[in-house]
Amino acid sequence: MKTILIIDDDAKMLELLKHYLRNEEVKVLTASDGEEGLSLFESSVVDLVIIDIFMPNMDGIQTIMELKQKNPECSILVISGGGEFTGLEYLKQAKALGAKEALVKPFTQKDLLATVQGMLA
Repeated sequence: MKTILIIDDDAKMLELLKHYLRNEEVKVLTASDGEEGLSLFESSVVDLVIIDIFMPNMDGIQTIMELKQKNPECSILVISGGGEFTGLEYLKQAKALGAKEALVKPFTQKDLLATVQGMLA
């Protein structure tokens, strides 16, 4: 069974993503910020990280850099809704740092599942 780590400071978004993934044969771990996410990443075998850009303590960009330093092969899906232009710039930066895919909030369950399935294949 594949393991997905979701890192997002928005509790409602964490629950929504877990709900979207409920029928997939995956184990879902959640973290509310980058520091907690890195701790879970280090203590678990993680196949995919879904990470928000804008978070307190350690933002998504910094967390992506740390994840890639710990495991360059780490598969990362970055998500953001931080404004039409600002959010898109950060998504581009995240992809330049090693995120494989990016989704702009709000996205559909269908879009998320198609992206996750493609990344886990």
